[in-house]
Amino acid sequence: MQLKKVSFTVLAAIVGLGALLSACTDKEGIKPGASSSSQSESNKFATKMKITMFNQGTFNAAAPIPPREEDIQRQMLEKAVNIDLDMMVPQAGQATTKLNTLIAGGDIPDLLFLKSRADLAQYYDQGVLADLTPYLDQFPELQKRFGKDSWDATSYLGKTIGVPGYDNVNGISRSFFIRNDWLKKLNMKVPTTPDELFEVMKAFTEKDPDGNGKNDTYGFIGGMNKEGNLQTYGFDSLMWMFGVNPPSAIEVKDNKPVFLFIDPKMKEALAYINKMMTAKVVDPDWVTMTTPDLLDQKLYKGKVGFMIRDARRLEPDYQQKMKEIGGEIPEWIVIPPMKGPYGDQIVERKSFQGNSWAISKKADKDKIIRILSMLEYLFTDKEAYPNFAYGIKGIHWDIVDGKIKNKTSELSKEMKEKYLWVDHYRMPRRGDDAEYFSFQNPKTTEAFTNNQQYVGLTLPGNLLTADPSDTLAADRTRFINESLVKFMSGKDPLTNWDNFLKTLDTKFDMQKYKDTAVKQFKEAGLIK
Repeated sequence: MQLKKVSFTVLAAIVGLGALLSACTDKEGIKPGASSSSQSESNKFATKMKITMFNQGTFNAAAPIPPREEDIQRQMLEKAVNIDLDMMVPQAGQATTKLNTLIAGGDIPDLLFLKSRADLAQYYDQGVLADLTPYLDQFPELQKRFGKDSWDATSYLGKTIGVPGYDNVNGISRSFFIRNDWLKKLNMKVPTTPDELFEVMKAFTEKDPDGNGKNDTYGFIGGMNKEGNLQTYGFDSLMWMFGVNPPSAIEVKDNKPVFLFIDPKMKEALAYINKMMTAKVVDPDWVTMTTPDLLDQKLYKGKVGFMIRDARRLEPDYQQKMKEIGGEIPEWIVIPPMKGPYGDQIVERKSFQGNSWAISKKADKDKIIRILSMLEYLFTDKEAYPNFAYGIKGIHWDIVDGKIKNKTSELSKEMKEKYLWVDHYRMPRRGDDAEYFSFQNPKTTEAFTNNQQYVGLTLPGNLLTADPSDTLAADRTRFINESLVKFMSGKDPLTNWDNFLKTLDTKFDMQKYKDTAVKQFKEAGLIK
C-alpha cells in the first residue's frame, strides 16, 4: 500500500462532475437515518468531539451550507461517530489562499480535502499534516474501499499521509462511437481489430454511406489541443491499440521503466495512423480540432463514421442537437475498443488519484481515530451510501421495485437549486456507479458499464516529479509531440524514426529524463 521514500509532484486530478447533481421538494418528515454499524460507532465514542473540516472536495463550491437542522447528511455524519461537525467550503478559486491563511494563523482545520498530490506532499513537508500509517490497520473496510494505486498516491516518504478523496470517473469520456446505420447499409460488421477498423473507415469514406451521392463523408476525425498535445482527442486512443501513448506514458516492465512514447511499438502506431492519412479516411479538418466542442460539432453533423467521444452524447439533449444540426439522429452505438496486435484492448487508463483527505498534525490520537472512523462510515457504510451519493431519500432517490432509483434527472430546475448543498457530500459516489449519473438513455448506461472492463491500470509514470535541474524538460516534451504529429501526418517519413531518437538523446538529453525515472522508481519501490 505504501511507497518508499520519494518526493513527488503530480498534477491535480480533476473530476468535473458538479453539474450532475441535486434537488428537492418539501423535506418535512424526512429524518436522518443511521445504520446499525453507525449506531455501534456512536456507542464506542461516548464523548462528543468537535471536528473542523476544510471541504474543497465539494462538487458545488457555490452552494451555501444549510443550517444544521436542515442538513440531513451532516446530521448523519455527526450521529454516526458522535461529533459536532463544523464544515468550511471555500469558494471556487479561493481554496489555496484561504487554506494558507488558516495555516499561517495557526488555525489548521482538523480534516482537509486536498486536490493534488503535490499539495499533500507540500503540506506534510511543512509540518501541517499527520502521518496516518499507525492508525490505518484499525480501518480495514476503509482500506478495502480504494485500490492499491489510489493508496499509493497518498503515500510519501514511506508513510501514508492521506486517505483517497473520491473516485475519478473512467470509462465514459473515451467511448468508441461508430455509425451502426452505415455499417448496416454497407453490410459490414462492427470492427474488432485495427485492420478491420481500417477497412470500415475506408468504406465509410469511399462508399457514400449516407446515400446523398456526394463525396462528403469520412471514416474518422481526431484532433489535438492548442499546445499540440494528442492526448484525449482521439488519436491517442488509436495508439492504445498498439499499447503505447504520447508523453508522459511510462510503464514498468521487467524491473525497468518503459517509455511508451518512444517504444518501438509507437512506430507501428504512427504507421497505422499515417496509413489512415494516406488513404484519406481522416477528415482533413482534424488539424483545426483543438477543443472538445469542435469535435462534438462533427459528431452532430453526422458526416464522420467513427469517433472517440463521451458516451453521454447518447443522452436526449445531445441527440436533439444532432437532429437540429445534422437533420437526423444517426444510429450511433458505442463499441468495445479494438484488440491490437499485442493483445491490448484499452478504452483509457484509470485516472491518477490526486485528491485526498488529510488530517492536521495538531490532531491527537483520539481525534485522528474519530476522523478516520467518520471517513470509514462515509465511504463504506452500504445503508448510508445512497444518502451521500444520490441525495435525500424521497426527493433525489427512492426505492422502486426493490431497487434504488436516482430521480435527480426528473426534478425541476427550481427543485435542483433548492438543495444544491447535497453536492457537498457526494464524494463517496463510486466512479463506476451508473445510477449516480441518472442517465436517461439506457444505452448510455450500457456503454458506461461495458467500458469499465477496458479501463487499464494507472500508469506508474504519473508518480514521477519533474526534476528542477532538467532545464530541457518543456522543450523535450514539445519536440516529442511535434515529431509524433509529423510522423503520423506524413510530413516526416518514419524512415527518420532513428534520427528522432538520436535527436532526443543528443539535443534534449533524454538520458537525464531516463535516469530521473529510474531513480524515482527505485525510491518508490517500483523497481529494484
